[in-house]
Amino acid sequence: MFIMVVSNWANNQITPPSDQKAFAEGQNLVSVYYDGNKKTVATSANTVGEALQKMGVSLGQGDVVEPAADQPLNEAVTNINVYRAFPYVIYDGNKRIQTLSGYRSPRRIIEQAGVKIYPEDDITTDRIDQFGAAGSVGESIQIHRATPVNVVLAGKTFEFRTHKNTVGELFAEKGLEIKPTDGLNEPLTATLKSGMQIIVRRLAQHIVTQQQAIDPNIQYITDETKPVGFSQVKDPGAPGSQTLSFLVTDQDGVEQSRQLLDTQITLQPHTKVVVIGPSTLHSGNSLSDGWAKLRQCESGGNYANKRNPIYRGAYQFDFSTWGNYGGYHDPADAPPAVQDAKAQETYARRGASPWPLCGRFLR
Repeated sequence: MFIMVVSNWANNQITPPSDQKAFAEGQNLVSVYYDGNKKTVATSANTVGEALQKMGVSLGQGDVVEPAADQPLNEAVTNINVYRAFPYVIYDGNKRIQTLSGYRSPRRIIEQAGVKIYPEDDITTDRIDQFGAAGSVGESIQIHRATPVNVVLAGKTFEFRTHKNTVGELFAEKGLEIKPTDGLNEPLTATLKSGMQIIVRRLAQHIVTQQQAIDPNIQYITDETKPVGFSQVKDPGAPGSQTLSFLVTDQDGVEQSRQLLDTQITLQPHTKVVVIGPSTLHSGNSLSDGWAKLRQCESGGNYANKRNPIYRGAYQFDFSTWGNYGGYHDPADAPPAVQDAKAQETYARRGASPWPLCGRFLR
């Protein structure tokens, strides 16, 4: 038969033994409460367990000692309580676990039996009256497990345990607000299941401003007294700046799209001036007159034309056809002589076909 003794040792007055000599020689005074008894001795034991052994107090399976058996006796006076184990039957779903424990807290008993429990799990106890059916005497402990589910929010996964029944009830319990713009992989009415993963796709929009440099326009001045191919910067000019405002849409903290809302020029660029020599396309013959008309048709005759993001310069070359010709990435940044040379090369290979509309002036 197992007997539990719980003593309020704080209210007991400990009377030192009459052998003051032994106590004075460094032995500790120990008062032990067990099996309804109280025993006080002076001992040279180093730990609680050693003191109990010297006093002839044996511990059975599941018995609990406070302080723990390995606790050093480093106080002049130590009170020790021995709680004898009772039998328990733990029911965890389909599992049935018989155990002995001196603890009286159901959670401590379960933990002592090596069963993992979570704060959200509910526990109930009952006295075992039918020995034959239970196969034991004592108390039964029933674990009512909370349902584990994973919620992915803002790209992070959180594990929740709950006794609620639906996704909506879980969110209400955890204080998670679902916005009209949020997307869910499960409806709020869906029944919760163990291991279920609920993904919340959260959209957010905000305004982002960005500073951007403005390349200066290039003005070319032809000097007929210079040789063909001559190029010299007369005024380097200066870039300007502008502020761009974008509407950015994020999903779970990751940018999905941005839309340009407004452009404000904060500093006007200063035009770059370049002096160039004459070009073979400007010699005044009939073919040169056709090239002049083609340039006027394509770009208004502006070698620095950047109005179109794809087609650039006097001859409106796209970046693929231009191919970094002459070491210039943007055709509109190349001097007129370089653009003229590329136009002549292209015409020699492909005729007027690269200019399906304006090429008629070359035919």
